[in-house]
Amino acid sequence: MSVTINVSEETAEMVQRKVDQGLYPDLETAWAEAARLLDEYDREEALLSKLQVGLDQLERGEGIPWNEETKQRILREGRAAYERGDIPDPDVCP
Repeated sequence: MSVTINVSEETAEMVQRKVDQGLYPDLETAWAEAARLLDEYDREEALLSKLQVGLDQLERGEGIPWNEETKQRILREGRAAYERGDIPDPDVCP
């Protein structure tokens, strides 16, 4: 599949310089890496946002103690979900 995108001349020149410097073998590879990095950045931002939710909950005293009982309960629930064929939440297993 081939797609045409419009970018500023400055952006196009920046990517071309990366290719000219030998950092990427061609423009397609450079743009593919740019897209991959953008996706990675978006996923990291989403994760940081979710972590902040958890930190806020802990600050409000909404956490649960991490102990052997909690660990075993989570393992049991996970195994049961797996055996039922449940698909993990992408927030848990991205």
